[in-house]
Amino acid sequence: MRIRVRLALAALSVVVAGAAVGQDDPIKARQALMQSNGDASKVAFDMVRGTTPFDAAAASAAMLTIASNMETLPTLFPEGSDQGKTKASPAIWQNKDAFNALAAKLATDAKAASEAAANGLEALKTAFGAVGGDCGACHQQFRNQ
Repeated sequence: MRIRVRLALAALSVVVAGAAVGQDDPIKARQALMQSNGDASKVAFDMVRGTTPFDAAAASAAMLTIASNMETLPTLFPEGSDQGKTKASPAIWQNKDAFNALAAKLATDAKAASEAAANGLEALKTAFGAVGGDCGACHQQFRNQ
């Protein structure tokens, strides 16, 4: 229950941050969204790793948070937001179609992982592997280290 409340609050904070900050500071909005993704990923990862008991509802909520965030993410890279304190690679603006496609793939795979959670831990493990792969692929291509 505590995990679900934290996820709900994290998702709400991203929505509020995106609405309040997104227009004025897309870099901060992106960073808040990615922090939310990290928090949600940790929920599922800890279950997959066995350090947290499996909770299908919490795993599903975590994956839905990522899916929702990834539907929003491409809107947070307007022209000119490549300057400042950001790890966003210039490749995002040079190849927006590929970036948007990876975000959409992650959203789709996170939704699938959310549904898989209802079928148990093993199903979540399999589906979460695709989510992790998507994250890694995007970071490798579109994030400065």
